[in-house]
Amino acid sequence: MLFAAMACGFGRAEAASIGACEHLDRISFLAEGPRTFSNGKIRVALVDTDGEPVSGSVHVLVFIPEESIGSRCFAVSRTAATAEGGSALGFYDVAWAKLKASYDAQTGLLIVLPYSLYDGSGGSPAGDLRIRIDLRGEGAVRLE
Repeated sequence: MLFAAMACGFGRAEAASIGACEHLDRISFLAEGPRTFSNGKIRVALVDTDGEPVSGSVHVLVFIPEESIGSRCFAVSRTAATAEGGSALGFYDVAWAKLKASYDAQTGLLIVLPYSLYDGSGGSPAGDLRIRIDLRGEGAVRLE
């Protein structure tokens, strides 16, 4: 079930993947106030792992309702954490202030966020994260 919801397609966000939140959902990593959508059912947060690693410490977390208890957390990162214990690698920066959201009854909520990747001396614009959140059925979070 979780793996089906983490399936992603690649568009402009070729350097992105969706994985489990693992240790990323700590309040101390919260970089910007969370945004809520769908009457509070969807929460999106920007986290920064205190600049470590410098090349990719910023991640986007998406929380959707869990039928049995609480919520499920999905981390949008450059590369997702692995089941073998490998940590997620994030983005150099995500332009949180430029977040755009739109809703389509057939496909769900679409969040678009510009991101940049580390180029050796700082960040270079790389594209837009296009995160689709669909609450129908068991719920799904994917990249477009």
